[in-house]
Amino acid sequence: MTALKQRFDIFVCGGSQHVTLLEPLLERLLPYGTVHLASSFLSEEDIGRLHGRYDVLHRPTHSLDGYANFELFCIKDLYRLAAAPYFIKLDADVTISDDWIEYVEACIAGHPHAVLMGPWKGDVDIDVELSGAAIRRQLRRDVRVMGGLKVIGGFCVARTAFFKAQIALLDVIHEGVLSSWRGEATRRESIRVQGRVGKRGSPCSEDTLRSLVVHAVDASDRLRIIDSGGRICLGR
Repeated sequence: MTALKQRFDIFVCGGSQHVTLLEPLLERLLPYGTVHLASSFLSEEDIGRLHGRYDVLHRPTHSLDGYANFELFCIKDLYRLAAAPYFIKLDADVTISDDWIEYVEACIAGHPHAVLMGPWKGDVDIDVELSGAAIRRQLRRDVRVMGGLKVIGGFCVARTAFFKAQIALLDVIHEGVLSSWRGEATRRESIRVQGRVGKRGSPCSEDTLRSLVVHAVDASDRLRIIDSGGRICLGR
């Protein structure tokens, strides 16, 4: 168990509406990694109910909107906080079987070069173009992704070192998408964004951005959709 705790950082985000889901979920996660619970926004009573079921509590305050706060935690904080060789990110409404960790271990063993894996493919492929000096400074070129695979963020397994190396690129793309959405120039330099990176209620979706970055650095062959055989189920 100790080796597994050191091998995985596990990130779950939830608010008061998720407490009854989080109680059994966190208990199943806790033996297999360092469990990070991001509060968005849990009351003190909620946190008391969940005490002992997580290792680290985070209280992000990026937005007063609970969903936006969750998305921004995943974009701005998660990659900086992750320290284990792999991180697992899952939603509070996901249900997992008792042997869920065997799915994760099989993914890693069967696809040792993959950097992002999960059981579900996005309904819409990634078709995005990013151009401008800030993008070219990061990659020495503009970015054009057509028909790119999206790994849904409801449950995903990722190689930490890969995403830590892309934090600056993640920041540049996120800033550019937000500025484009607002019709503003970025504070650094203008980035032109063509295509959908967000979804309803979120101009920059955390899971779309995660997959987009993999495509942007020409690592599309390191994305994998791997069926869990019913061990991971999306609650919505």
